Amino acid sequence: MEIGKVVELGERNSGFIKRSGVKDTLFFHADALIGMAFKDLKAGDVLNFRVTESRKGPYATEIRRPA
Repeated sequence: MEIGKVVELGERNSGFIKRSGVKDTLFFHADALIGMAFKDLKAGDVLNFRVTESRKGPYATEIRRPA
């Protein structure tokens, strides 16, 4: 699992996470959230997640709040 912070939330149940120590941000969709609702997220929230590769590039999956 990786750790990062929410840096942007969009209107279509998606957003971007900034990984610790990595320049680029990762896209995520609300479908990847585990144990939380998209409406409860805010910029700056710290999350754990996995990075998955696709033809469009890496994105965040299995997103959880740290234990």
